[in-house]
Formats: sequence, structure tokens, C-alpha cells
Amino acid sequence: MPSRLLRLAYACEFLLALVAIFTAWSEIGGQAALDLMHWGWKFGLSFPLAAAIVAYTAALVSEQGLWTLRSARWLTAILILLLGTGVVTYYYALQVENGDSDENSGNVSFSRAMESTGFHFS
Repeated sequence: MPSRLLRLAYACEFLLALVAIFTAWSEIGGQAALDLMHWGWKFGLSFPLAAAIVAYTAALVSEQGLWTLRSARWLTAILILLLGTGVVTYYYALQVENGDSDENSGNVSFSRAMESTGFHFS
């Protein structure tokens, strides 16, 4: 396959990997945890993971054997990024669970703060 077509295929694979990562992340980790999560975590974990998936595919395509040192390194990077994604998602899932019990008290304190400034709800 010509190198131009390979680059196009890798770019398409990168975009498809991003869609798959975010879809699986919201289904497995829960959308509530993703909604709470800072955008930096999402960006910092999803883009390198998609890039590592493309690099792993490139390592498999470029070499004759299936298990080479290069492909093993990229597979290790994928697994480490997935582990990091799981740890961060677990942390935010615990925050969602803790936040549910404080939800009503937060609304009451906001209402009292607004009333103390002279703003009244009708």
C-alpha cells in the first residue's frame, strides 16, 4: 500500500479510535463521572491513547512478526493509559457518589446566599 494511503488510513483510525474511546469510557465509567471530570484529564488520556493505538497498528503493519519489541512497547503504553483512565474515572465516580448526599444541602445554601444579597425567588 502506498505511504499516502497508509497515512490517510492512520488518520481515519485515529479519529475512529477517539470516538470509540469516548463511547466506551462513558458506557463503562459512567457519564456522570465524565461530566464531573476536568477536560484536561479527558484530553490528556484520550488523545495519547488514540495515538498509541495508531502507533501499535503501525508497528504491526511495518514488521513481519506479530510480536516485536516495538509492538510490545506500544501495547504496554496502551495498557498503562487504560489503567490511568480507570484510576481517574474511579476517583470521579467516588466523587459522584459523595456528591449525591450533599446535593440538597448545596441548593439550600445557595438559596440562602441569594436571599441575603436581596435577590428573592418568585
